[in-house]
Amino acid sequence: MSNNKEYLFKFLTALSVLGLLVGSWGVFQIMAYGKNATALGSYVTWGLWVAVYLFFLGLTAGAFLITILTYVFRVKIFAPVGPLSAFTVLVALTCEVIIISFDLGHMFRVYRFLLTPSFTSMITWMVVFTNAMLVIYVLECYFLLRGNFVLWSKEPNRPGQSIYRFLTFGKKDYSDADQESDHRRVHTISLLSLPVGLIFYGVNGAIFAILLNRPLWNGALTPLIFIVTALLSGGALITFLTYVFRIDDKLVHYLGHVIRFLLAVFLLLEGFQFFVGYMTGVVAEITSLNIIAFGPYWWVFWVFHVFLGSFIPLYLLVRHHASPGAVALACFLIVLTFIAVRLNMVIPDQAVYKLEGLEATFYHARLRTAEYFPNPTEWLVSVWVFSLGMLAFLLGSRWLPLIVAGKGEAAHV
Repeated sequence: MSNNKEYLFKFLTALSVLGLLVGSWGVFQIMAYGKNATALGSYVTWGLWVAVYLFFLGLTAGAFLITILTYVFRVKIFAPVGPLSAFTVLVALTCEVIIISFDLGHMFRVYRFLLTPSFTSMITWMVVFTNAMLVIYVLECYFLLRGNFVLWSKEPNRPGQSIYRFLTFGKKDYSDADQESDHRRVHTISLLSLPVGLIFYGVNGAIFAILLNRPLWNGALTPLIFIVTALLSGGALITFLTYVFRIDDKLVHYLGHVIRFLLAVFLLLEGFQFFVGYMTGVVAEITSLNIIAFGPYWWVFWVFHVFLGSFIPLYLLVRHHASPGAVALACFLIVLTFIAVRLNMVIPDQAVYKLEGLEATFYHARLRTAEYFPNPTEWLVSVWVFSLGMLAFLLGSRWLPLIVAGKGEAAHV
C-alpha cells in the first residue's frame, strides 16, 4: 500500500512539473502581451480565469468551514483534518490571487489597489479581505505546525532538518505550556477569521450581484448560491482528502452526509434560479439561461454538471453512504466537474447583447459574445496555476506535518 502511495505521489508530482513547464508558455504570452493574448473582448471581459478563480474560491470555503468548526466552535470530530484544512485554504487562496492577477492584464499594477483604493468599489474590498485571509491562514498554519517543526528539527536523520530548524526561529524546546499557548493563538486567529472570512465570501458574491445589467447575476439568490456552492466544492475536497490520507473513515461517512445535504440545497437553489428566470419574462435573462441549457456548450451543463457532477454523486451519497470509497468517489466527481458550474456562472450572462442590434453595428472577433471560447493561452495559464497549486499541496503533504499534527488534535480543541 505504501509503495502504491509513493508511486502516486511521484506520478502526481511529475504531472505537476509537466503542467508548469507546458503552462509556462501561456504565462510568457500573458506577461508579454497582456490580454491581447486571450480570446476576451469588449463584451465578454471575464472568461476562463474568473471561472478558475471562483473554483479556487469554493475550495477555500469548505476548508475554511472545517477550520471554523474545529478551532472556534471546538467540534472535535473535525480535529484530525484541522491542520490539513488550514493548509488547503492557504494553497487555494494563493492560487486565487495568482489567477485573478493574470486576469488584470497588467498584473504588476496590482499595487495600485493598495496605493489608491476606492472604498466604494467591491473589488477594493475583495483585495483587502483576500490579503487579510492570507495573513490569517499563514499564521494559523504556522502555530498549528510549530510544535512538530521543533520536534522534527531535532531528529538527526530527518530529511530537510535545516528547513525545520529555520522554521522554529531558534526555538529548541516545545513544552506542554507552549502547546497550550499556540492553541490559544490558533483559537484567537480563528475567531478573527470568522467575520473576515464571511465578509470575504460575501464580497465576492456581491461583485456579481450588484451588476444591474447582468440579470442572471443581479439578484438576492446570487450571494446565497455563492456560499452554498463554495461550501459544497470545498467540503467535497476535504472529504476526498480525508479518505485519501486515511485520516478517519468515520469522519468521511459524517462528511458524506453534509455534502449530500449541500448538493441537494445547491440543486434546489439552481432550480429556483431557472424557474424564477424563466418566469420573469426578461429577455436577456431567458436568453442567458437558454445558452446554459441549450446553447452551443449545452454539454458543459448537462454532461459535466448535471450528470457527472450532480446525478452520479447524489446517487452514490444516497445509496452507498456507508461506503467511504463511494463517498470519496462522489466528492472527487463534484470537485472535478465543478469548473463547469463556474463557467456557466461567468460566461453565459455576458454572451447576451444588452442592446438590440448591437451585434450588427460593428463586426470584429472581440465584439462577438456567444462565440467566445478560451484560447490556448487561457488554457495554458490555467493549467500552470492548477499545476502550481497541486505541486504546492503535494510537497506540503510530504514535507509538512499536516497529518501528524492532526493526530491527537482533538485533545486540544
